[in-house]
Amino acid sequence: MFSRALIFSASLLAALSSWAGDLSIEARVDSGRWMRGASISPRKGEAIALRVAPRPNATIRWYRIYADLSRYYKNANHPWEPSPYAWAGWGKIPYLREELRSLRGRWEINPLDASGRVLRGEELEPHPAKAPHYVEDVGTFWFQAEVEEGGATSRSPGLEQSDYRGLSPKVFRVSIREGEGYLGYVTSFFNVPGLFGSVPHQSYHYIGVDCADVLMAARARWMGQPLERDFNVAALVEEFPRAVTVQLRQGVPERALPIGESVRPGDLLAVRYPRARQFQHVGVFFSDENANGLLDADDLVLHAGPEALHRSRLGEGAFDGEVAILRPKRSGSQGR
Repeated sequence: MFSRALIFSASLLAALSSWAGDLSIEARVDSGRWMRGASISPRKGEAIALRVAPRPNATIRWYRIYADLSRYYKNANHPWEPSPYAWAGWGKIPYLREELRSLRGRWEINPLDASGRVLRGEELEPHPAKAPHYVEDVGTFWFQAEVEEGGATSRSPGLEQSDYRGLSPKVFRVSIREGEGYLGYVTSFFNVPGLFGSVPHQSYHYIGVDCADVLMAARARWMGQPLERDFNVAALVEEFPRAVTVQLRQGVPERALPIGESVRPGDLLAVRYPRARQFQHVGVFFSDENANGLLDADDLVLHAGPEALHRSRLGEGAFDGEVAILRPKRSGSQGR
């Protein structure tokens, strides 16, 4: 079970925290300059390098930190629970840490394998990389470096700096995007836990997201702006222009909707389920998967909630009902 790998005793956490945060990870994307900070957001296919300043007679170890995606979490009650949408308290997201043994002793590393997948170890069982909706080459991945020198240990920020909201934004994060535009930033939220009722701090910093907040956090990241408020699905329907309203059944619209006109990659799809009083779920249209030029059951949507962000075919039924196609605007092009 996860318990052996993810549970640190209070005393161990206290010991770790006394040395945590005094080590800095630098990063470089492709042939760019080395950067010091808490995160990078490269595009898929770009080279990534991480490094720590070498210390004589010291040993360095590199670790992956994983969020447990095997279940989903909540700050507020789900719509199907008693007192729906009521605040339930901060959801507790478990994390796991695993050494990348193949990188031990290296002060500069490439965290990707030859296929572009982010490296992982084999020690955890069941391994978090086998959880539903985990993505190996796109999305968010956390790292920690640890240096032993003269009997003392120093670390970059890690699990010990978590608080009631989840993992600290100071933990080094690599968020890989599948493209340059808005949809690329949405894909950078793969591997972030589903967290119903997430607050802006959690969604913007890739700690946990629900269906509306992941889309708005990605939009804020894409536009280079802070995320200053919470969003629910009803608020999005009011916030953005509506291109089309249509009924979907088994992923098929009641009338033909040409892609590029009625619906475009990057449009939001908000659904009001049968007999519901308000719109309850939202995703973003990703691709015309069968390239027939019409919205249909084979096409892909990205959405979160209650699970982590994932791709679904419309034919899987998550958007069956009254669908409002929303078209957020920004100067410049949208899409991938």
